[in-house]
Amino acid sequence: MSSTGSTKWPVMPGTYQVGDPNGPVAVCALTSERLIGPLVALPGVAIAGMVYTANLGITRIIVNITSNPAIRFLLICGKDSALFKPGQSLVALVEKGVDDKRRIIDAAGYDPVLPSIDPEQVQQFRKQVEILDWTGEEDLQVLQERVKSLSDRNPGVFASEKKETGERRRQEEFVSIRPGGQREPLLYDPKGYFVITIEPEQKEILLRHYLPDHTPAHEMRGRGATSMLLGLLRDGLVTQLSHAGYLGEELAKAQTALQFGLRYDQDRPLRPRETPAQPVAEGTKTTASASLKISAVPVLTVKQLGETQRLKFVVIQGSEEIWRS
Repeated sequence: MSSTGSTKWPVMPGTYQVGDPNGPVAVCALTSERLIGPLVALPGVAIAGMVYTANLGITRIIVNITSNPAIRFLLICGKDSALFKPGQSLVALVEKGVDDKRRIIDAAGYDPVLPSIDPEQVQQFRKQVEILDWTGEEDLQVLQERVKSLSDRNPGVFASEKKETGERRRQEEFVSIRPGGQREPLLYDPKGYFVITIEPEQKEILLRHYLPDHTPAHEMRGRGATSMLLGLLRDGLVTQLSHAGYLGEELAKAQTALQFGLRYDQDRPLRPRETPAQPVAEGTKTTASASLKISAVPVLTVKQLGETQRLKFVVIQGSEEIWRS
């Protein structure tokens, strides 16, 4: 994280890389992740990142840009999201602003609202940056030339009318809650319980549903945690939110095990496939030997992380809302 004056910058997290904080150009590569690294390395680029949504994503762009008055241009490039259309929404924001409900005027994407942004901050954003809409452009040579032309005509640091910088920019405010709580026993779900295994040779997750009296009821095979959980919700086989959350976690683990060749056993951590599962008696204290240490699970790709986020969204919002993610 870099520093502009006494304020750390960028002030909000996001999918971005920081270049020269004193550079006049910010690059929004929309959903084209591969453009970020090459573009942020160019002279004059302060920050380059991605954006998926026209609400929280644009909120972070506004806060990070207005907290650095050295940024005077916002170059939009890469592939836009077909659902949220953040590229088009950014252009509409600079051209039209927001209405009294803080909705971006003439934005065409899904839910382009900025509830946590002060209208004065929106106005500063519109005055501070000139927006260059090159949505769809992914040619690095073309973009490099464009960045150079913008850097060459840098108008200098933006002078805020109120002389207030990032210190006054409130980040999103949340009420702190602690993790933990009591989950109802799974057998209490009147619809029954599930046993999850994987079949590495077939590259499939096998999920079997049993009624509360242990009678076999349903079987599902699949390769994706999200689609399998949606199937359970569609058929009404899960009635407790805690149960749905548990199943989402276990299905995501099973999917990860298939993708990276790990061993999966329900209710146990992922580990190398050759390591046998060691049963532990309840209340027994054990010391793991070096051969039983759990190796780190490989880092997931952005696409896989996105699927995990959509899975969490399903658990919270239900199957009807998944198409809005």
